[in-house]
Amino acid sequence: AIAIAEDWIQNQRARRVIVLGADDVTNPSLLEWIGAGFLSAGAASTAKRVEDAALPFDERRHGLILGMGAVGILLERKADVVARGHHPIAELVATSVGNSAFHGSRLNEAHISASMDTLINKVCLKQNISRGELAKQLLFMSHETYTPARGGSATAEIKALRHAFGKDAKHISISNTKGFTGHAMGAGIEDVIAPLALASKRIPPIPNLNQPDPGMEDLQFSTGGNFTG
Repeated sequence: AIAIAEDWIQNQRARRVIVLGADDVTNPSLLEWIGAGFLSAGAASTAKRVEDAALPFDERRHGLILGMGAVGILLERKADVVARGHHPIAELVATSVGNSAFHGSRLNEAHISASMDTLINKVCLKQNISRGELAKQLLFMSHETYTPARGGSATAEIKALRHAFGKDAKHISISNTKGFTGHAMGAGIEDVIAPLALASKRIPPIPNLNQPDPGMEDLQFSTGGNFTG
């Protein structure tokens, strides 16, 4: 939706676009259906305690927690924001949309890596910055859902970052909020948290990350606090 809004504004089909996302799959009417689907796919946690279930990037991760929420974001031309006497929270530099048509519950890691590389190349060209310098300034707001390691988000995301940035991936600040919110189905909560984190220079920690997945120990997983990128 954000990419479509960008396209509308760039092609003068709209001056500003409000993007909204909301859902509550945890309500009594939907949970037994949606929850059963994730359980049957082996993607939902059955742990009794949240701290034993919500484990982004942790080697103990074994299944997601369903969540709910609502978010909204306004996109418009910078000139219009300035004309109203306001300062934009963040600038949208580039978007990329893709679909590997791979599998219903497994991720195509090669496709995700290629997509990440394409997006980062757009950003570097537009901002006239090297990948190494971008990595030092970058906040990566992860989608990782702490589903089982086989075919899950964590491995795919880290492989994509390493593919796009090489040895400089270790400089990227990585954050994740699904350990706090659960996995909402129709609300991209991170799409609002990320620009607010950049504007405030403070990023949320990754909860319950006590045993990082082997092979990821060199990365900068957020423990919360000030962001210097």
